[in-house]
Amino acid sequence: MTRPGERSMQSEPNYFSAQVSAARRFYLDLQSGARRRITVTSGGWECCRPDYEIRRGGFFRPIVEFVSRGAGSLELAGRTWPLRPGTVFVYGPGVPHHIRADPACGMEKYFVAFEGGGDWMEECQILPGRVLQAMHPGQVREVFDDLITHGLSDHANRARMCRVVLQYLLMKIAGGAVPGEPANTAAMETYQRCRLYIEEHFLRVRSLAEVAEGCHVDGAYLCRLFRRFRRQSPFQYLQTLKMNRAAELLQEGGRSVKEAAEELGFGDPYNFSRAFKRIFGVAPGHMLQRRE
Repeated sequence: MTRPGERSMQSEPNYFSAQVSAARRFYLDLQSGARRRITVTSGGWECCRPDYEIRRGGFFRPIVEFVSRGAGSLELAGRTWPLRPGTVFVYGPGVPHHIRADPACGMEKYFVAFEGGGDWMEECQILPGRVLQAMHPGQVREVFDDLITHGLSDHANRARMCRVVLQYLLMKIAGGAVPGEPANTAAMETYQRCRLYIEEHFLRVRSLAEVAEGCHVDGAYLCRLFRRFRRQSPFQYLQTLKMNRAAELLQEGGRSVKEAAEELGFGDPYNFSRAFKRIFGVAPGHMLQRRE
């Protein structure tokens, strides 16, 4: 017996792998066509068996896959990549790929196959052959779960709902992911460690030099890491965190501009106001007016 929205296993697409110990998968309109509008054709979640291995010379439509748990390896378009929680990879027509689960760790992953939507893929830079690392994998997993819920439903507009969720998924990945690292992940690990340090200590640290010292890295190297993985400087990221906190203090914490500046390590309220306006486009006094 099948649940609402599910079809019998005999009818499932032949590209659904049998090398899984558990799965939640759905499919919609599988007929290939020259669609211009982005259209979800299938998707799901799979718990891969230790012997999971897929090798193809390409795939007839774009697929986005997301590793949620465990580990594995990927050969994509001639390059080798480690698969770990948060890894996002994309393949499609003419993109050879070889996916393997690590037998010792196992691997769980999500996927969505679709047609059309070249403009969305181009805008989000989620293109076949790309490997990314999601900075907030839990948020990506939640969107995939939502996609599966809609795909398995018996709602009359489930195809349309899946299309909207897919568009949101692509934007979510694009807005919170950095380029993956083939083979050697040392640079990525250093960046992640430095980013977490800034997030945990932004109220206390005041300068790039303090961040570099706290992270035990050279300041110039720290800047290169952030330009590479975040497309902004570590100081800009520090300032953004400080100003987000400043907005909270002014709007909800009952602080004056001078008090907020002092709490966030600004000795000069003028420099604080200038930094605030550079990020939010308004002076901090604007937040006080909204509070009244």
